[in-house]
Amino acid sequence: MVVRAVVLLLISLFPGFLLAQAVVLNGIVLDRNGEALVSAHVFISPDSITIPSDSEGRFSAAIKPGQKLVRVSFVGLEDFERKINVNGDTTIQVLLIAKTSQLQEVVITAKKNLQEEVFNSNRTSTYVLSQDDITALPVLGGEADVIKVIQLLPGTVRGVEGSSDLFVRGGAADQNLVLLDEVPIYNTSHMLGFLSVFNPDILSKVEAINGGFPAEYGGRLSSILKVQTRDAIPDQTHMSGDVGIIASRLFIEQPLVKNKASVWLAGRRTYIDQVVKTIGEELPYFFYDLNGKLTFQPSENDRISLSYYSGEDVLNLFRDRNGDGNGFLTRYESGNNSQSLQWQHKLSMRWTSQLSIIRSQYQYNILNAFEENELLALSDIEDIGARWNVQRDSIGGKNGVFKSGMEWTQHRISPNVINTEGTISELLESSSTSRRIAQEFSLHGQYEWSLSNRFRMNTGIRMSMASVSNRTYVNPEPRIFVRYKLTDQQALKFSYSRMVQYLHRIANSAVTSPADIWYPVTETIAPQTSNQVALAWQRSDERHNLFLSLEGYYKSMNHLIGYEEGTNLFLNNDFESRLIQGKGTAYGLEFLLRKESGKLTGWISYTLSWSNRQFDEVNRGEWFPSRYDRRHNGAIVAQYALSKRLAVSAVWEFISGARFTPVIGQYAIFAPTLTGVDLVPIYSGINQVKLANTHRLDVGIKFRSRPDKKFQWHWFAGVYNGYNRANPIGITIEQDEDGTLRYEQPGLFGLLPFISYGFKF
Repeated sequence: MVVRAVVLLLISLFPGFLLAQAVVLNGIVLDRNGEALVSAHVFISPDSITIPSDSEGRFSAAIKPGQKLVRVSFVGLEDFERKINVNGDTTIQVLLIAKTSQLQEVVITAKKNLQEEVFNSNRTSTYVLSQDDITALPVLGGEADVIKVIQLLPGTVRGVEGSSDLFVRGGAADQNLVLLDEVPIYNTSHMLGFLSVFNPDILSKVEAINGGFPAEYGGRLSSILKVQTRDAIPDQTHMSGDVGIIASRLFIEQPLVKNKASVWLAGRRTYIDQVVKTIGEELPYFFYDLNGKLTFQPSENDRISLSYYSGEDVLNLFRDRNGDGNGFLTRYESGNNSQSLQWQHKLSMRWTSQLSIIRSQYQYNILNAFEENELLALSDIEDIGARWNVQRDSIGGKNGVFKSGMEWTQHRISPNVINTEGTISELLESSSTSRRIAQEFSLHGQYEWSLSNRFRMNTGIRMSMASVSNRTYVNPEPRIFVRYKLTDQQALKFSYSRMVQYLHRIANSAVTSPADIWYPVTETIAPQTSNQVALAWQRSDERHNLFLSLEGYYKSMNHLIGYEEGTNLFLNNDFESRLIQGKGTAYGLEFLLRKESGKLTGWISYTLSWSNRQFDEVNRGEWFPSRYDRRHNGAIVAQYALSKRLAVSAVWEFISGARFTPVIGQYAIFAPTLTGVDLVPIYSGINQVKLANTHRLDVGIKFRSRPDKKFQWHWFAGVYNGYNRANPIGITIEQDEDGTLRYEQPGLFGLLPFISYGFKF
């Protein structure tokens, strides 16, 4: 009775008492294309609340009811200002448009400050790229390539000249999880590794995570590469395309229901085979990509998207030297095929969930045939899986952010199948490794909160499990991230993460193409594991649009995959018995200075690193440098707007030479048949010598149409390897007349000019 009397008294004396309780104002900030704006400044008065929008453009604040003035600003865009009455939990949408005087500079000087998002978070070892970052740089053949841009960032090096391989912080190429709209892509390259499979027209944002991995991601040791495609719902039909010397591409997006549904399609194909035919020659190779996405927003709280990708490389070479129709046929086909269904649902003002159902497949087959003889080798991996995440957002930065979820994937793998016909079958019988079915399952949870205005922490754990045949592996994967703000512009960050990998890629030496075999853990092959710590100092200067990072890391790895010395993988279905497992370490220091807006944009990166391996069965059990040990890796990337219509770009890259094991001598023994002597080579320690250092300058110039035209076009021309330096791609052994052996380091590409024409309307 006393409590009831007090409540009635308060209501009668203070009728505004109940109204004074806090309500929640939620919002999302978008640009004119419907893309989320990250780190937009949101100011709410008279409450004097200032908060940034998050990685999805959303913000949330606990305020008192009443009339509010909401002001939102973003670099290069018109400010948004509106008075609204907030009497209960409210959600608003803010649309920012380009400033009229800066319409053309939106591409060059008003880009989203994506790295600012990284500075404001706890994350280390994370780099974010936009579509403009990728399409503005001169690359091989002038074909924009996301992976070649990633190779210019700290901690990442490429393989051979021009290739699309990624080697991150001393790790192997198979230790990178590449996701296209949450779907794993197992082969990321076309043209025997010289071009990536990602059509630049479809990209929205690319995020490369080399350490400090969030708890929702796992399955690889070295990096996570998240490629997100466009998901904005346009208000009208748009079309764009590009015609280059390697390939041409076309992109079309079409609204289906106003502000509710849309679809886009994108295609790319190389036409070198068709061009060569016009001059009476034959180059029987081509590749293609086909992407599509259907986006549906039935309500303010729901967003559903269906993504599709298919891409293939085809080589069909017939050599008939005698002209009798009985020549030698070589056919090579490889390709990815993937689909994903994503449903994002807002459960309440603070809770959201995302459900993803995915399928991914990669397969290749190689056929060699002569008369009645045939040799067919093929491999296939298919994933079917589901991922569900739920997140509770903070309100005005006063509460922590909680995220949890689960993931399941079934891998169906046919590692190596060999079929033979004709007389060759007497020498090599048809055979295959047994089909493997592996199940992966994980649970994860993480919580991020502020201990003070300067100190913020994120702790999480991922429990992963893999089941193959009669063996089940269970591994905890703890994660922790700490940020301490020294000032408003400077922060110290620390991260620790443990990663576990249940799939391995086995290099197949049967062909010169990038035909690799994916193989899961078994009863005898344990999962690879790593433990990585990183310490970073970061500075963000919004006034001059500069981001500066200095980061050191140390990574230890166990159960790494290797081969016994003398192993021959040529059409070998018994490769599992030849696999060995060992240890590895990688450590280094990384530097990045990046400018994202203004007339001059780009970055300077440098990495000093070491990478070592140890296997009991190799090199007498002693430690040796890994093939990925390349001491110095640096790049200067610059784009400069000479005017609203003319811009120049340049890339200079330096990488220490790759390592190899040389022959340092020979000794003679009598031949077993006593018909002479055999020379037996003497090798140095493994990877004790390196190739020559590589460096290269690429330059380009882009000329655009006037910005007020409805039909927009541009010409992009330049040169790859501007000073014509042949960078080594391997070694060959040459013998002089006196019998002396010497090494040669042949290069692959000299100076290569390029030109392309693009349009959009």
